[in-house]
Amino acid sequence: MEAHKRLLAILHIIYGTFHILIFTFISLLANTLLPFIMAEIEDNSDETMLLVKGIMLIIRSVMFVLFVIVPLPSIIGGIAQLNNKKWGLTTMMVSGCLSLFNIPIGTTLGVYTIWVYLENKKPKTE
Repeated sequence: MEAHKRLLAILHIIYGTFHILIFTFISLLANTLLPFIMAEIEDNSDETMLLVKGIMLIIRSVMFVLFVIVPLPSIIGGIAQLNNKKWGLTTMMVSGCLSLFNIPIGTTLGVYTIWVYLENKKPKTE
């Protein structure tokens, strides 16, 4: 079972890091394209600019929330599990349940996380 916990911790670290890279790329892409979008708007009134800036603020806020909720607990739980902390598996369980909605890789990781967590909680019979 220890091999499964170690593998799960490594997978969660990779999964979280991959998400951070994707969110960083999307953020950089949005920041790069925003000046071009603003330049192409024919109606340069203050109301239009305020609307575009408001939409970008909402997009950035959603990206930040996704950045905090999805990858960070996964990375923190994975590192804690590799360092044999008791709370590492529980943190990965929460992150695994959140990743279930990310089809197909997140779903696979979430199911594997639930399986390892339940196997770890079974009473040992000898």
